[in-house]
Amino acid sequence: MLRGRTIVVLLVALASAFAASSAGATGTARGATTASKSSVTRAPSLEELVLREINAVRTRRGLGGLAASQALSRSAAAHSRAMAIYGFFSHESRNGTAFSERIKRFYAPRSGAWTVGENLAMFGGSTPSAAAIVDAWMGSPGHRANLLRGLFHEAGLAIMFNPAAGGVFGGESTWVVTLDLGSR
Repeated sequence: MLRGRTIVVLLVALASAFAASSAGATGTARGATTASKSSVTRAPSLEELVLREINAVRTRRGLGGLAASQALSRSAAAHSRAMAIYGFFSHESRNGTAFSERIKRFYAPRSGAWTVGENLAMFGGSTPSAAAIVDAWMGSPGHRANLLRGLFHEAGLAIMFNPAAGGVFGGESTWVVTLDLGSR
């Protein structure tokens, strides 16, 4: 259950692409630089707890767990950090690149089939718990579908904190979460 001044905004995108996936997207959410890179911090222990929580949910539903992927983690970290620093919240990169193209730079296809998906969340105020993050996603049909999609085998997660995030975050303390999912 989310409490207090916790703000949750969830977006979902699920893309299946094959080696010749199309590039590009229109529009982007841009924000002015609001903080130095050094004021944004990562929460690796919380990331581990969230992945465990996701795998527990999948196991209860007869699905295999998601293996941690360094490539997907790097993709998620780059995106969460950019959103936290530049004050935007979107699956598109700051320059308008579609999330599937951004992920492909880190998690390239190895065979004919390549599928990726992404869940985002943001929380204002105090540190969200792993259960709160996963519960919020499970409460949203699109996010739930991503978490329970049997085709996904790997995940990368990044949770960044900015104590005074600008742009769409309005100068408030903000936690930005990116979960990148994939199969290749």
